Amino acid sequence: MIQTTIELLFQGITLGGLYGVIGAGLALTFGILRVVNLSHGEMITIGAFVAVGLVTVMPALPIALVLVGAFAACALIGGLLQAAFVERAMAFRDPMVPMLVTFGIAVILRNLLVETAGADLRGLDVGGIAQRSFQIGGMSFGALPLVTLVLAVAVFVGLSLLIRRTAFGREVRALSDRPEIAALMGVRVKHVYVKVAALAAGFAALAGVLLAMRASVSPYSGVSYLLVAFEVVVLGGLGSTRGAFAAGVLLGVVQIVSSRFDSNAGLLYVHLTFFAILIVRAISGRLS
Repeated sequence: MIQTTIELLFQGITLGGLYGVIGAGLALTFGILRVVNLSHGEMITIGAFVAVGLVTVMPALPIALVLVGAFAACALIGGLLQAAFVERAMAFRDPMVPMLVTFGIAVILRNLLVETAGADLRGLDVGGIAQRSFQIGGMSFGALPLVTLVLAVAVFVGLSLLIRRTAFGREVRALSDRPEIAALMGVRVKHVYVKVAALAAGFAALAGVLLAMRASVSPYSGVSYLLVAFEVVVLGGLGSTRGAFAAGVLLGVVQIVSSRFDSNAGLLYVHLTFFAILIVRAISGRLS
């Protein structure tokens, strides 16, 4: 019984790390830009498809370079979209305007992906590591989930160091707290916003690559990923990247444990957990 519990917790934590990465970019976008980015799910699927395309063209390409390639491609797309469209929408006082713009971007990106890559499910072949496992004390742990967790932790550690230990991070924190004062102090607001959008899209791409390593994705998968990202961001605290990781782990554990008792549940208990926590917060008066 104890061994089974430990194995379930391991699977849940590794899945939760992935969920945390799914929500990291959205948390960054909302925390700094104050924009509800509805194209975040499409960035995840584009990252997955870029990775699959790279491996198809160059089968011997190391996974590290695949991650870098997907990150760079989506970061470029995210930065360009921010500069060309979202930035202008942010000039309006109504927050619905940039949200609707990102919704339109999501629809366009989804259809472009279908047009160029097709609607078939795709997965990323990572070789023998997908079936490899190791034994500790009679318990079996998958190598691929462990790799996913290590990469997820590396993403959040790197993001934390970037935000807290660099000049760019100081500008980001200043814009998050008091954008008007930051602008008066010489911070180039629009340039920082473009960089944040690019970074968020890059993290979405990393999540897409990790998802493609574990399961198949399609151009229509972005909607479900966006829902998970929203739940991670809301539970973790709006704009909190640390909270996003903790919330992701919670939801991952809930999904794995619930699937043990109800194999057909899917994300049902994840959504119920999210709903229950929101009710508790509303009753207690703490909404974030």
